[in-house]
Amino acid sequence: MDIPLELLVVIFNFVLKPYHLEALCLVNRAFNRFATPLLYRHIYIFPWHKDSKSKVFSLFRTLVECPHLAAYVQTLEIRDFPKGLSTEDHSSLSGRCVRAIRQCTNLKSCTWTKDGSLHSELLESLLDCQQLRELEINGNSAEYDPLILTQFQSLRKISLIMPSVHIKASEATLRNLRIICKASTHVTDGLLESLSPNLAELECLHIFGCPKVTHKGIGALVSANRSGLFAINLEHLSLSFDMSVFRTLCHRTQAFRRLRTITLTVPAHTSMLDWARDVYDLVSSAPLEAFQLYSTDVLSDTQMAGDFWQKMVTGHGSRLKRISVHRIRVNLATLHTICSQCPRLEQLFVETERRDLETAASSFSLARNLRSLHITFPLARSEALMPPATTMHTALSISSRCSPTLTHIGFNTQVWQVRRVVCFYENGEEHMEPTLVPRENPEIPEQFLVGTM
Repeated sequence: MDIPLELLVVIFNFVLKPYHLEALCLVNRAFNRFATPLLYRHIYIFPWHKDSKSKVFSLFRTLVECPHLAAYVQTLEIRDFPKGLSTEDHSSLSGRCVRAIRQCTNLKSCTWTKDGSLHSELLESLLDCQQLRELEINGNSAEYDPLILTQFQSLRKISLIMPSVHIKASEATLRNLRIICKASTHVTDGLLESLSPNLAELECLHIFGCPKVTHKGIGALVSANRSGLFAINLEHLSLSFDMSVFRTLCHRTQAFRRLRTITLTVPAHTSMLDWARDVYDLVSSAPLEAFQLYSTDVLSDTQMAGDFWQKMVTGHGSRLKRISVHRIRVNLATLHTICSQCPRLEQLFVETERRDLETAASSFSLARNLRSLHITFPLARSEALMPPATTMHTALSISSRCSPTLTHIGFNTQVWQVRRVVCFYENGEEHMEPTLVPRENPEIPEQFLVGTM
C-alpha cells in the first residue's frame, strides 16, 4: 500500500456507519487490524432496528466467545431486549449477558433501558468494569436491588428512566444526573432533598416529567452544590414551581455562576410577562452559551415578548452558540435580532410561519457561523403540510442563502445534511453550490431526528 498503515486509523475514524466499517474489515489483514476495533467500539441496539431482538442473542454470543472483541467495546447501548422467553431461554440469555459484560474490560458507557430486562446480577457485572463512567438504566427496580447503584466508585453520569420509589445516591464522583419520567409521583421534593448532600459536585442536572417536583426540590440540589452547575434542564415539572422564588434562591447561592446551558418549559396557564422576567433574571449573571425553551402545549400560540429576546441577546449574545425555541413563535424582528447580534451562533431551532420563510432567510444569512438550522411550522395550521419535494426545494433555497458553515438543515420532521459541490459558470469560473443529502447518523432513523442536530 502507498499509504502509511498508521494513517488508516485516522481515516477510518471518519467512517460512521457500521456496515461500512464491516466492509473495511474484509478488505485485507491490514484493514481488518485497524477497522475491527472501531467496529466494536460503539455497539447499540434500538427497537426500530430490523430483527433487533435476535441481534441481542447474536451480539452477546459473540462477546462471550470472542473476548478480544469484547475488549474493544467502549460504549454499549441496549435499548431493546427479548421478552416472553421461556424460563430456560431467559436464564441462558441473562447469564450470557453477564459473562459478556465482564469481558468488556474497557467499557466506559452502558445504556440498558428495556423495562424488566435489568436484574441484580447484570448490574453487579458492571461493577467489574473499572473504566465505567456513564450508566443509563430503566429506573424500575422490581428486578434488581437499587442499593447496588451505591457500590459504583467512579460513575460520573447516571440516567434513570421511569424510576421507582427506590432511588439511592452516595456517589461523591457523580457529575451528571438525569431523571426522566412521564408523570412519576415517586420523584418528589423530599426525595431530591434527601439526595442533595451526596450530589454536592454535580455539574449537570436534568429532571423531566416529575409533577411532584417544585422549586423546593430543585432549590435543595442547587443550594448543596459547591462549584456551580454547568447545565440544567427543568422540563414538565409541577405547576406549583415558583420561578420567582427559585430565581431568588439561585442568586443568593450563586448557583448559576458557571452555567453554560439551560432548558426550560413554559408552564401552562401562567403570566408570560412575569415568568419571562424571572427567567431573564435567573440567568442574567450566567456565562450562558445555550438557551432552550419550549411550550408544553402543542396547539398553543405562545409568544415571548420582544423585549425578553432583546435583553437575552444584549446580555448573552456574545457567547450564545445555541438557541432552541419549540412551540413558541418567534417573530421576524426577533429572528433578525438573534441572527445579527449573536456572532458565535452555531445552532438555531425556531418556529415561524411558512409565509415568512423568505424574509426569515434574510435573517438566517446574517448568522455567519451557523452550522445547524431547524425550522418548524405551527402544527395546528394547514399550511404546515408541505409536499416533500416542495419542502426539500425550500430547504435548499434557504441553504443557498446561509453561511457556508451550514452543515444541517431541517423542516418539521425532515432533516438533511448540507454538502457543497464544485460547479462552473459558463465562463469556466468555479463556485460552490449546496446540495441536500440524507443525514449520516447510524444510530437514529430520519423520523426521530428532530432536535438531535
